[in-house]
Amino acid sequence: MEKDWTQLIHEKVKRREFLKLSAAAIAAAGMPLAGAGAAEATGASSPRRFKKIAPTVKSKNRNIVHSVCLGCNARCGVRAIVQGGKLVKHAGNPYHPYNTQFQPIDYNTPVAESLAATGTICGKAEEGANYLYNPYRLLKPLKRSGKRGSGKFEPIEWEQLIDEVAKGGKLFARLGDMTEYPGLASLDSDQPINSDAPELGSVRNGFIFLSGRDQTGRKEFADRFVRDAFGSINRIGHTDICGIGFRMGNWALTEKKEVEFKADPLNAEFMLVLGANIYEATQPGVNTYGAMVARRNSEGELSFVVVDPRATNASVHAKNWIAIKPGQDGALAMGMIRWIIENERYNRGFLLSPNANSAAAQGYACHSNATHLVITDPSHPNHRKLLRAADIDPGVPQDQANAFMVLVDGNRPVPFDKAGTALLDFAGEVVTAAGASIKVKTSFRLLAEAAQLHSLEEYAGLAGVPVSQIIDIAKEFTSHGTRAAVTQYHGVGNYLGGTHAAYAVAVLNALVGSVDRKGGYLKGGGGAAAWNKGLYDLTDFPGKRKPAGVMISREKAAYEKTTEFKRHGYPSKRPWFPFTVGGLCVEAMSGIDEQYPYPCKILFTYFFNPVYSIPGGNRYEATLADHKKVPLHVSIDVTVNESNLYADYIVPDLTYPEGHYGFLTPHAPALRFTAVRVPTVEPLTAKTADGQAYSLEAFLIDLAKAAGLPGFGAGTVPGAQAAYGLDSGEDYYLRGIANLAANAKVPAASQDEIAFVEANYPTARYKHLLKPEEWAKCCYLLARGGVFQQSYEDVFAGENHRFGVKKVVLYNEELATQRNSLTGEYCSGVAAYTVATTPTGEVLAEEDAEYGYNMVTYKMNVHAQARTVWHKWAMEIFPENYILMNERDAAREKLSTGNKVRLISRSNTQGITGKIKVTKLVRTGCLAIAHHYGHTMMGAAPLSVTNANQVFFGGNAVADKKKLKPDMTIGRGINANNISRLDRRLNNTPLTDAVGGIPDFSSTKVKIEVVSRTAD
Repeated sequence: MEKDWTQLIHEKVKRREFLKLSAAAIAAAGMPLAGAGAAEATGASSPRRFKKIAPTVKSKNRNIVHSVCLGCNARCGVRAIVQGGKLVKHAGNPYHPYNTQFQPIDYNTPVAESLAATGTICGKAEEGANYLYNPYRLLKPLKRSGKRGSGKFEPIEWEQLIDEVAKGGKLFARLGDMTEYPGLASLDSDQPINSDAPELGSVRNGFIFLSGRDQTGRKEFADRFVRDAFGSINRIGHTDICGIGFRMGNWALTEKKEVEFKADPLNAEFMLVLGANIYEATQPGVNTYGAMVARRNSEGELSFVVVDPRATNASVHAKNWIAIKPGQDGALAMGMIRWIIENERYNRGFLLSPNANSAAAQGYACHSNATHLVITDPSHPNHRKLLRAADIDPGVPQDQANAFMVLVDGNRPVPFDKAGTALLDFAGEVVTAAGASIKVKTSFRLLAEAAQLHSLEEYAGLAGVPVSQIIDIAKEFTSHGTRAAVTQYHGVGNYLGGTHAAYAVAVLNALVGSVDRKGGYLKGGGGAAAWNKGLYDLTDFPGKRKPAGVMISREKAAYEKTTEFKRHGYPSKRPWFPFTVGGLCVEAMSGIDEQYPYPCKILFTYFFNPVYSIPGGNRYEATLADHKKVPLHVSIDVTVNESNLYADYIVPDLTYPEGHYGFLTPHAPALRFTAVRVPTVEPLTAKTADGQAYSLEAFLIDLAKAAGLPGFGAGTVPGAQAAYGLDSGEDYYLRGIANLAANAKVPAASQDEIAFVEANYPTARYKHLLKPEEWAKCCYLLARGGVFQQSYEDVFAGENHRFGVKKVVLYNEELATQRNSLTGEYCSGVAAYTVATTPTGEVLAEEDAEYGYNMVTYKMNVHAQARTVWHKWAMEIFPENYILMNERDAAREKLSTGNKVRLISRSNTQGITGKIKVTKLVRTGCLAIAHHYGHTMMGAAPLSVTNANQVFFGGNAVADKKKLKPDMTIGRGINANNISRLDRRLNNTPLTDAVGGIPDFSSTKVKIEVVSRTAD
């Protein structure tokens, strides 16, 4: 007989006696606290009252689901508590390392026993129910019923929506608009998008799909539609506005192999925290990484220094707060590099090892190219490239021709893999087999020379800090062996010149040899196993297309290979980015605006709000309103936001508690796992005729079928014995979960645990898609929220990270041979200080000298992105943001807290008006503004929507049959992005770095105009 899982829980719980904790003790332990009023109406558990934790409550109407949060991108686990079908609260998943400070319960712990344990979450996760049940979320699709941007919409039936988007036509004839709008089928052609430039690809590339928060799972599903089924190259993410700057530094350091590293919080002795808000908004989350740092700091095991224009919350524990000038992290890092090299404080043993074997002999899992020789002779055909064996002797065997060369002694180089050690600091000539000379320098020498371009005093002046602080940090950083490392994040590199600034910060770790070392600079360990291949092949299908050409963002493409370059040379119309991490949504939007290198025909935006989220994104309102630049715009989102206000159609999507299946691998540092997000409640959106909830997946599946695209429908998912259909999201994701379970060798769940999953998890409705033995293994995984088989200690072999990067470079050849497509100038191949200039060479500090204050933005601990304005309790605590101003600046300006001022930039003379908050916690000459606020949509303004009370979740409480009624509190505060500096020489589009396509968050300078000196 099937057991009642709730009874099983209580049998287990009775074996343990829980301490009755006081309120303070519960908070300290990280246990979730359970608003009154509206909160109860939606089922959300009030944070104002303590409640028994879920396992102590016996109720057959109460379900528990282990999943993954999406309050931010930290990827923490959640234990969703569902009462009567409604999500009432989130707790932490004790199996997940991020809810337990890297110390989860054993993965094999029976799930019934696990329910007696808990884990920590942050305030953002606590708000999951408020996000899910926000009254302004959409339940039905909308079609524009007025001009773009007018705020006029009407519901549209699902079948009509699919037909119109697939076929196009005179879609708005009833408005008097007789334009022929393109449908997806009209772009389904192999004809070149520009017959004079075939390298740009086919007309399919006129279909552009821009993504906001897309994580593994949904990202691959969208790729299947956009790239594999339709054949467009333009599925572009938003990595640039999410922190591409620091990622570019790691990208350069590792020769494009890794983007994310962090200091090891469990074993580091010293951390240099640059632009990383570790107690408020980092990844892993504040309850994980920040909590570990705080604990070890309090125990005297770890010290750290915070480098940031604003004193983050972590500054209270920091050894020092370095109030650096915005955008000048590179100056500080290069100053440190200069001092470290001149004082020989670098790790000589690590840097002298030219290959993996010699490094291993020294005890390292990673080696560098510090001793590798670089050709510095401008007359040599391989100038700026690393010296190779074929440069010395063209007659060497082919398999040895590309070997890098080093010097052991004399001037006859040897292959790097034949040397046990090599010269580190060398500049001179080497002799070829034919007796010719080639001018060369070691990578280390080139880095040293770049550091010597400025004195310590000059670096200090640029960074706005005393010379003594640079020296003190450099001394401390080099005093802990390999147990010192950097944690850099969004604040580093997200500005003009950011690629080389972040590269300099990353190189610091190489100089002390802490890369891939316990206590050092660590990447993540990767996923537990593959999810998209195995029992079922989710990567291939009959008729799969291979996208080709150039993305509209021009990322990962070289201008020099284009027809345009062959005809016109430099400059290009807009910058190209061959050396970039990618995900350049800003340059994609600018490309759409300038119809370069080709025009957009159909734009899909998914979970993406560029007008609000991009610095200077309000510039794109004109782009999205222009039918010539965006002939058809379809948005897939949970609400009407500042960007899809201009859409032709809005498709309602699910929130993460209802969907967003995902396979979430760890952020840096160290760990190896795959957490799995699954629905915790049934979807709230309306359903299609075949019972699928309106969502991204349902829309793309039905659209693919209507447009006659491959990869969806019957026989499109190959399995071992047969091909299966893809007619729902679960057809894809559940088979991915089965692959993961099988590839990770997860055991079959017990009958008790199968019963637990089938009684609690909405996904269990689809168990018929799998064989019983596959489902049993899936239940084991689902009951635990993923695959967490390897502990922190398991990912190390002694002191070395088993899944490390293995090699880092002080000189990046590919970067060194890249040119600015607007000026033709080469990039530096080593870390170097670069002045903040636009791609065309405009020096912002000179152009904007009359604007007296630097403006920066930051994230708060209870907020994450634009969407957290729907976090009811966070908005109660912090109902609006302020303009933080240093007390000395305030005294000079005769301003007090609460005074209203207008901030004006060169690019926005109308400015934004907000309230001053006087503080000591921001650098003089700098104004800091929290993100998340200043919305004009998402419920902040009225909309004219036919049958609005049936379209929005709040029904009659927020709408009637004609209009949506706003909640004015959603629009409180200011959005600093609205006054961000634009590039005057590139059609007044948002600023981007010429190397990586990095959007600029730190170079805007503003003036202050007093509006009122009376506080509210």
